[in-house]
Parts: sequence; structure tokens; C-alpha cells
Amino acid sequence: MSYQQSPKSRHMFFLAMSLLITVIMFDGGSNLMGLIFNSPGLHSGIQAANKDHTSLRLLKEVVPGADSFSDKEGEVPVYKAYSTDPATGEKTLIGYAFVTADTHPEPSGFSGPIDSLIGMDLDGNIVGLRAIYYKESLRYTWGDFLEFPGVQEQYIGKRAEDRFIVGKDIDGISRATISSRAMASGIRRSIRAVTIAYLR
Repeated sequence: MSYQQSPKSRHMFFLAMSLLITVIMFDGGSNLMGLIFNSPGLHSGIQAANKDHTSLRLLKEVVPGADSFSDKEGEVPVYKAYSTDPATGEKTLIGYAFVTADTHPEPSGFSGPIDSLIGMDLDGNIVGLRAIYYKESLRYTWGDFLEFPGVQEQYIGKRAEDRFIVGKDIDGISRATISSRAMASGIRRSIRAVTIAYLR
């Protein structure tokens, strides 16, 4: 007995073929996956606002209590964070925000550098941290794995004197050891550079 496809089966076959052609047209699927996992709705915290991927919103996130920032300045580049007295309008320096990419050489993760925006108070403590830009291939299968609970928050309270060793005072990400180490190393180098330049 010969098998004949139903109209519904033929429709499903053509639909599947259309999807396959679409994936092939997008460079084997990598660009398509990149479009999906890099869309603004899914990863709003990773979107670039300017050439170093910061925005006023992100700066305020990493330096709580700051309401204004200087332009990036200094031999070790920082954004100076200020709190404004509502009664007098006087601005008081309360900390610094800086991007790990500005302290070279920057360690590479599994697929490239991981840029983080760091907030530090005048006592040298990290008060906020956001991963702001990276092109890790792991994102295409995991999504935004640096947004897993606790990954970025564990750096709060760290200082230049800390070791930032993954597996000891920093928790790694399962199956992402190279990226975890690169992120920790980049943060350590940056906070030490800023501490030496501005606090000592």
C-alpha cells in the first residue's frame, strides 16, 4: 500500500523547510540565535548606551545614592559620583564608577573580554557591579548566564586587598570557569588601579 501525504502533512513539511532555509540564511543559525538572545527585551542591562556601554541608569545602579556623575576623566578613567544636597544644591563626592575595559590588558573570557561597570565608595569598597558588554558564545545556548542570581552581587563589599580567586572567595559558574576567572581578574585589576590612583 502506497503512502500519500495529507494536505496537513505537506503544509507542515513546507513550514519546516522554510524554517530550515531561514536558519541557513542566518549563517548556520549563529546570527539568528544572536538576534534572539541579544534582543533588548531579554537583555536590557547589556545594551550599549554609548561607546563604553554605560548609561546614567547603570551608573546610578552601581553607585547607590549618587544623582550625578562627571564625564569620564583621569589617567585611570573614572566617572566621579556625586550626591546633591537638596537644600543647598551642593555636590559631595561619594565614589567612583569605572569600566574594566579601561584598565588594560583586559583578560579574555571563553569568547572574548567581559566588560563590567563597577561602583566603588571612598573607602575602597565595591558598592555595585553590572556586566555591561560581552559576546560569550555561551549566551547563545544559556541566555544571559552572568545574570544568574548571585553572580554579580557576590562582588559587593570586595576591596583591592581581596584575592578574587574563583573557587575560594569568588563562586564560579558551572561550565563557565574560563569566563568566571576572566571576569574576576578584570574586576580585580580595575579596582586595584582605581584604588591606587584615587584613594592612596
